[in-house]
Amino acid sequence: MEFKSFSSKGNVRKNNEDNYLLRKDPCHVIVVADGMGGHRAGDVASQMAVDFIKEYEFNLEENILEEINSLIKMINKKIIKKGEDNPEYKGMGTTLSLALIYDNKIYIGHIGDSRIYLFREDELKKITTDDSLVNELIESGRLNPNEAFDHPQKHILTQALGIDKDINIETNEINLKDNDLLLFCTDGLTDMIREENIAEIISNHSDLNTITQKLGKKALENGGSDNITLITGIIK
Repeated sequence: MEFKSFSSKGNVRKNNEDNYLLRKDPCHVIVVADGMGGHRAGDVASQMAVDFIKEYEFNLEENILEEINSLIKMINKKIIKKGEDNPEYKGMGTTLSLALIYDNKIYIGHIGDSRIYLFREDELKKITTDDSLVNELIESGRLNPNEAFDHPQKHILTQALGIDKDINIETNEINLKDNDLLLFCTDGLTDMIREENIAEIISNHSDLNTITQKLGKKALENGGSDNITLITGIIK
């Protein structure tokens, strides 16, 4: 397996509140976390999540999805406690998209509106669900998916780490195939590039580093109004 990453504060924000992780032991672990810009110390929250996963000892002999679910809830408690103990951090939050790749499968734990995509046989498929007001409007039939990209309330989250003690973590496992391409990203990418254009960039290039850099630079060219972080990976 091969992975490439890109992270930028973008063209508007003063700081990069995104954090990410690429870890190979005991299996490939990939994380993207977007510190919530509308809250205080978003970069602290996203860094806490990444640092905890970086040091966490996974037990691959147990139920992996249950372990991921418990791990993310544990991180949520730690972020909340940090905010309660330190007034300057009160209200900080972060999205989290976490994946383990093990035994030809991807195991996912997700909360917020960062995303994981699977590109297979020239088709880009989102394999996480956005915890957002706009997604709720789409699922209820009150909003057309094509309208979501430009919706004025697309940044309103319904869930994130550090905000509420009771959270529902999305978990999933998917079988992987050779030549599958995985894309992990914060909304700084998907707010700037439509999915069909992301798929076009992936389709038109075979080199993983080229794909990664072109996606990142295209998001900057299209405005770069938020922090941009993405990781690409190819299954071999």
